[in-house]
Amino acid sequence: MKILHIASFYGNVGDNASHRGFAEILDCVLGKGSYSIDRLEIRKAYRNYNGSDKLRFDDSFVELSSLYDLVLIGGGGFLDYWVEDSVTGTTIDIEERILKKISTPILISSIGSNPHRKVPEQNYTKFERFLACVRRSSNLSIALRNDGSTNSLKCDFGDEALTGLAEILDHGYFYSPSPENSLKIDEEYVAINVTDDQLAMKGVLAGEDEWYYQELEGVVKYFHEKGLKIVLVPHVHQDVEAIGKVLGRIDTQLVRTAVIVAPCLQDDVGADIIFNIYKNAKLVVASRYHANVCSIKFGVPLIGLSPLPRIRYTHEQFLTSKSGVYVEKGFSKKIVEILEGDENLVVSREKLNLAKEATLRFYRDYFRCEDDEF
Repeated sequence: MKILHIASFYGNVGDNASHRGFAEILDCVLGKGSYSIDRLEIRKAYRNYNGSDKLRFDDSFVELSSLYDLVLIGGGGFLDYWVEDSVTGTTIDIEERILKKISTPILISSIGSNPHRKVPEQNYTKFERFLACVRRSSNLSIALRNDGSTNSLKCDFGDEALTGLAEILDHGYFYSPSPENSLKIDEEYVAINVTDDQLAMKGVLAGEDEWYYQELEGVVKYFHEKGLKIVLVPHVHQDVEAIGKVLGRIDTQLVRTAVIVAPCLQDDVGADIIFNIYKNAKLVVASRYHANVCSIKFGVPLIGLSPLPRIRYTHEQFLTSKSGVYVEKGFSKKIVEILEGDENLVVSREKLNLAKEATLRFYRDYFRCEDDEF
């Protein structure tokens, strides 16, 4: 089977964790060696990309799709319907007339539809029109990831919006980083994923970020007093800037002796290195979605730290609502209270395994239904 996979492969290593998880799903469902995947970078379809290799969702894309047995779009937040000037209101900016021309099955999977920015009023109509197109199509399917997207759609569009849509685990729950791609850290450590772009999206910082970095300083000092190394982990280059602000507040001697800054890497090997840091940590404090997803998969004690509701939603499914901490003034004290209390910060393996089997069942059913096509 030849698969064209459209997603982000060079940007956030969390996306790579998701894509690697998808390959592990295919190994399980279809068998190793029974498929091949060609990757196409979705960022090349963005309106602000003007390279000679720009991806255009036009008749040339119809021709390209015909060379494959399946077109997969995802994972990622590509159905967040806040995108301005998009015909669908989303990153997947494809006109209905083009979709109708494509005979190859299209699966939009492990996908988020949970806007984290202000939604232009006209986008609600655009996105409803897109969902109606999906319901009418015989070869177009959507599987939302378990990040609260179903709640978002029901809130904004009603129950009808979910008609014909599936909900599965994010592909990152199936990802196993290669152990040979690891950063050697001999001492016990806590991995802290530091970011500030999500706070800017939700308006939490509101132009004043001093309190946020002061809170993070308190978290770092707490773990240092507990005798742990602190590994600060970036997923994208913006995270490096945020880490620099944290380091600027901490005593220089503490930074020299107790803090490690993980490299900012991309692609699949970069994902292995970064996510092995989470896998081997004594504890993870994570802001980004896939840092939470994969730490749950690895069975590492975890505290989610984010202003985005999808982190709380994720924790409520597999841990506890208390382990998903909302970013607000005083969050460092909440983290300490959780750690000093008796909260269970490790996932129920039975609950996760049931969810993984349901996702594998979705894929078995999907490919079985499409047997004649493949």
